[in-house]
Amino acid sequence: MESNVAASPEIKAIEGSLRALWERTKRAGELIAQLRQEKRAFQARTEELEGEVSHLKEALATKEQLIKKLSVAQQVSESKENLVFSNGEREALMSKVKELIARIDAYL
Repeated sequence: MESNVAASPEIKAIEGSLRALWERTKRAGELIAQLRQEKRAFQARTEELEGEVSHLKEALATKEQLIKKLSVAQQVSESKENLVFSNGEREALMSKVKELIARIDAYL
């Protein structure tokens, strides 16, 4: 019986150590599960944000193309205006119109 009595404190110590180890293992497993869930949530959010960034890049490219088209159209319009009515030509045209009006008034 002495071996049972002597072994009992040793067995209790081993059981206590195993329980403590089991609790730590259980907590580690729960933490791992929680971290995996957070990882999945972060991955889903990352994919969502990447999709949004892709959409915004496409919208930006479309708007940049529109800006380029409008800029070219404005430059063409300005160059046509400059070709049609430069300052000297405008004055000459106004002078001719006044002469024509004067001739028409003379005939009337």
